Amino acid sequence: MKKACSVILTLLILFASVSLCANAADSDALRVLVTSDTHWHDVGSVNPDGFYRPRASLGQMTSLTPLIFDRFLKDAAASDADCVFISGDLTDYGNNDAVAFAQILADFEDTTGKQVFVVPGNHDIHMSSDPNDHLRFRRVYHRFGWDEALAIDEATSSYTADLKGGYRLLALNSNKADGGGLLTDSLLAWIEAQVNAAKADGKKLVAMMHHQLMEHITLEQTIDGFYVLDNYKDVCKQFAKWNIRVTFTGHMHICDIAAYDGKTTIYDVNTYALSCYPLRYRDVTFRDDAITIQSRTIDSLDTANIVPGYSDAQKTMIATDPVGYAYGCQQDSLIEEYVRGFVDADKLTDALGLEADSVGAKALKRILPENILIPLYGEGETVDAMAKALGYDLPESDYETVADLIAAFWAALVRGDENLGGSSPEGKLFLDAAYALFATKAAQESPAVRALLCSKLIARLGLKGVDNIFSRKTLDLILTGLMVDKAPADNDLALPGYSVNTGSFAYRITAFFQKLLDFFRALFTVR
Repeated sequence: MKKACSVILTLLILFASVSLCANAADSDALRVLVTSDTHWHDVGSVNPDGFYRPRASLGQMTSLTPLIFDRFLKDAAASDADCVFISGDLTDYGNNDAVAFAQILADFEDTTGKQVFVVPGNHDIHMSSDPNDHLRFRRVYHRFGWDEALAIDEATSSYTADLKGGYRLLALNSNKADGGGLLTDSLLAWIEAQVNAAKADGKKLVAMMHHQLMEHITLEQTIDGFYVLDNYKDVCKQFAKWNIRVTFTGHMHICDIAAYDGKTTIYDVNTYALSCYPLRYRDVTFRDDAITIQSRTIDSLDTANIVPGYSDAQKTMIATDPVGYAYGCQQDSLIEEYVRGFVDADKLTDALGLEADSVGAKALKRILPENILIPLYGEGETVDAMAKALGYDLPESDYETVADLIAAFWAALVRGDENLGGSSPEGKLFLDAAYALFATKAAQESPAVRALLCSKLIARLGLKGVDNIFSRKTLDLILTGLMVDKAPADNDLALPGYSVNTGSFAYRITAFFQKLLDFFRALFTVR
């Protein structure tokens, strides 16, 4: 047995060492700094009503974005990166800040000689009121991709531009009128023409767009299709066929890398929002045999030019621990706006397709209000007291409510490499608390009403072979799908380069061991 374990460990180390490794001596390597969702906005002053305020949704620190982006550009200037990618939502209010932000990018290019490439996000263009607003965006940001463009799709302002090392950028406008994402048939036809042109020129295509190329969370499009392309399944098949190995995306404000195995394996590298926790961006190096990706953190800020209104204590933390401050803003925002806002009987009634005066809707109003804000521990009505009545105790923790726990889950998802399934301390606490809350609050409803709500939720989530969504097994299945990251890793890793045949047997074996290594990494990582 020991000999077998030694062999397995040796193979793991061997494959981890030799698979997907980068050749540092390659002088033609392309290095790119990638950021997204900068949401830059120049405000005159702030009026905080709390230590972790002002902040926008999801803890977005809009009033600090000039400081954050200035630090990012200083890091970029000091690096040996060849260029910078920004995958949409450059500014928070589109037209109002676009000219000023474009000037900042122009000054950076002029002083460093490094090229900036951008694509529009849903905050940059307003296609619902003007389907040709991408032309305005293009006029303002013409220096950052379009002046260098080899080809431009006039219908969307998508473009291609050559990069160092034989690579070519495919920059796509994925926006549609309702804020969601779509690559239309006509745009896909244009992309195919660029694929053929790149093949003829011996170039390797790297893509960038705002919306996600593929799902990053289990049932993502079923639950909320706002972030992923409407036609992502068809687009993934085409990108795999066309050997577009890597696509940089944003929009969801999380760090996650997802893979699709088609004719070749392709990757959607979704990048953090620079305006939010954890204040990271990506440092990517392309070589023939490997694409290495590292996460870089902004760990200090120059507050000399911070807008008036922040207290001395706030300014000290923002300057010395901006990541900690960003975390506080995110948790405050999630609990106050998103957790309270989403756990709403009327919203869930609409989502489940129930009539407002139906027995199911009325049951939701009795079951849901403020339940996730009930204290986990203490005297009186607590979740722990509910659990004790059901015959078990909640695990000890520092969390005060289920809402606090949900906020911690989101923070883990944002950071990437999350591993908070049902076997983790947080996962077990969540499952125990969720079961206690449902078993207690829904116990007064009739079996028929409980069955109705279960069937509606199961259908909404697209779950198959499930009878009771509130069973511990089903809750664990959902939690694992959401909160246990699937290979590849999200932060620091190496992906196969364009010279690697990802369809070969040798690669498949290597990839298997890499996934096995990722599994053990996640299993033993303490968060």
